[in-house]
Amino acid sequence: MPNLLPSVLIGILWIATSAISFFPAVYLETDIKWLKLAVLTSVPIMFLVTFPVMAGLLSWFGQKGIVRGSFPRELMHPVYFYRRIYGLLWTQLYYFKPIYTVVLAIPVLKKVVLRLFGYKYSTNFVVYPDTWIRDLPLLEIGAGAYLSNRATLGSNICLQDGSILVDKIRIGEKALIGHLCIVGPGCKIESGAELGVHSALGIRVNLKSGSSVKPECGINHGSVIGENTSVGSRSHIGMRCIVGPNLKIPAGANIPNGSILQFQRDVDDYYHSETKKLKETVATVSELIARYDEHVS
Repeated sequence: MPNLLPSVLIGILWIATSAISFFPAVYLETDIKWLKLAVLTSVPIMFLVTFPVMAGLLSWFGQKGIVRGSFPRELMHPVYFYRRIYGLLWTQLYYFKPIYTVVLAIPVLKKVVLRLFGYKYSTNFVVYPDTWIRDLPLLEIGAGAYLSNRATLGSNICLQDGSILVDKIRIGEKALIGHLCIVGPGCKIESGAELGVHSALGIRVNLKSGSSVKPECGINHGSVIGENTSVGSRSHIGMRCIVGPNLKIPAGANIPNGSILQFQRDVDDYYHSETKKLKETVATVSELIARYDEHVS
């Protein structure tokens, strides 16, 4: 039965959508040509509307499994079983790009469909057909937020031990998620915060209001970036770091795990010490190369 039910629901989705869409054209009996043409023209429109709505309605069978926690990826597990149903129905729509594109382009239809899939918050945000979102009951996206194409809101991740970790993701008002970005489970990106192109956030990272993470940065698990703080491009912030408000982290910085940077002088002292170490390393390597050249010659 557990293996059969998801397949049955997918079958119902396609059969019911097709039946509803083609019913008027098949059973209409009239000699009025323009009416026949109008009914035939309505078939793809009916399909376009019915398919996402039907998928959303059927997803109710699985929405009880969209909860926070860690679960084994086993179909017999009660939570994962319902996740499987929800995921299959959501991906039927998500990967049906022509219909999904139209859904996102029409505000009323977008609101209806997202609500049917369990989303509870503002639908006045920008999202693209290739922006990966899932587990809609666990997403909170503020008005005016911008989710760039090919970004990933990873509300769940599969682990090597055979389990899956699921947590809520919060995106504040007018926050911006850049192209190719990855946002891990449990992350909170507050209002006006920016995550630059090709950057990644680990599990339960918090970007405070107005903070800015420049392109190609990595922020490891459990770290906090303070209000209005700027993290320079290609920087790495280690695990469980606390970076205070109104700071400027220079480009290419490498902040070790557990660091606490509350004032700009903390950042400057650390950066100067790292620069000094780098210069010393370069000098040592250069000296070794020179000695080798002398030995060879």
